[in-house]
Amino acid sequence: MELLSPVTVGVALAAVGIDLAFWFRALRGYRRWSSSERSRPEPRSWPNVHVIVCLKGSLPRLRETVRALRDQDYRGTYRITFVTEAAAEDGDLAAGDLRAVLDTDADARERCDHVVAGRVIDRGLRRAQKNQNLLAGIRHAEEGFGPIDVFAFCDGDLLVRTHWLRDMVRPLATGAGDASTSFHGVAPTEGRILEALHGLAEASQSLATLVCRGATWGGSMAIRAEAFRRLRLAEVWGRTVVDDTSMIRVVKEKGLRVVPVPRLLVSSTSTIPNYRRFVGWLGRQFFFVKVYLPWRYRILWTKIGLNVALLWLAGFHAGYRLIEGAWPSGPWAGWSALIAAAVVLASCDVCRFLVPDRSPARIAIPASFLMHGAGLLACANASLRRHRLTWSDLTYVLERDGRVADVSSSAMEPIPPVADEVAPEEAAA
Repeated sequence: MELLSPVTVGVALAAVGIDLAFWFRALRGYRRWSSSERSRPEPRSWPNVHVIVCLKGSLPRLRETVRALRDQDYRGTYRITFVTEAAAEDGDLAAGDLRAVLDTDADARERCDHVVAGRVIDRGLRRAQKNQNLLAGIRHAEEGFGPIDVFAFCDGDLLVRTHWLRDMVRPLATGAGDASTSFHGVAPTEGRILEALHGLAEASQSLATLVCRGATWGGSMAIRAEAFRRLRLAEVWGRTVVDDTSMIRVVKEKGLRVVPVPRLLVSSTSTIPNYRRFVGWLGRQFFFVKVYLPWRYRILWTKIGLNVALLWLAGFHAGYRLIEGAWPSGPWAGWSALIAAAVVLASCDVCRFLVPDRSPARIAIPASFLMHGAGLLACANASLRRHRLTWSDLTYVLERDGRVADVSSSAMEPIPPVADEVAPEEAAA
């Protein structure tokens, strides 16, 4: 018991210190954005924008997604291209659903296009299927509707607010940045703890865009076409396994200015069916961090490990006090662990207040406890993947520098489509 007291106090101080540093940087990032918004006037002219939307699988809310994108209050000109990996005639569910929507919506047909990208495994390409879809959409935009000033990207399972495109493009039009990204919320629909857990993970990753400069999330992102070409992102996406997280190193090297828009501009519902799938989804996000930015993956491991150790120590001290009637190593260490654990849990729980339709406390508080354990399992999941990733119906083998070495069909059951946030700490090969 001699070492228990200094270990407890040290873990408590380290865990709380990291949390306070995170919130300090998040608030500082918000103040920078707010100050920039107030100081910059409305743009004199709005750029020509092309929105690229990747679709996959069954999308029950696709009609609402198309309507929301169609009815943007953007003051400039914009067009939308939906991309699927195969055609409806080949059995692609998303392509079939999109055809049904466009056949009954004349206004959407005038503003929207559909492009078939082709499956990477059929074409012998070494890149993520989503990257293939994005590049096909960009080629279609440049060849058919150029010159394009801004590319905007949105995941097909999201609902966007009517001012989404205006808020995303405004920093680019005023010269505040070269790219932008927004917050993402998971709307609770079934009142499950798993839903709240997914919402906490998304909210935490949204906040991280304020903490880490250059962080982007591909589910809601815009970039100036000139910057896209200057960074040669088509080449980066043409050889990597993820779109958004492969941008960070390029962004740092070229000095790209990414503006995080701390507004909840897009929302989704959780389709993750169980805790095992949630750990797998979160592990995939951490895997991208491990591959493309290893030193930040070590920071992630350290933060999550400290939080789990703190919660275990707090439970041990409290349990020992209740059973034995005395603290195992004195009241100072015991109270330090309990207060620090309360701070860490409250820090996690605060994230739910970023979402207007938040989960009730009876669901959110247990989710705050589970979040740290799930994070530790996800870190282990990411570490055990080594350089092999199964994503949906494809398995990717990566080289050490993050380039895709091989793509093959996956024998595993496909994971239901989920809005794929960016862990902000990633970089390109």
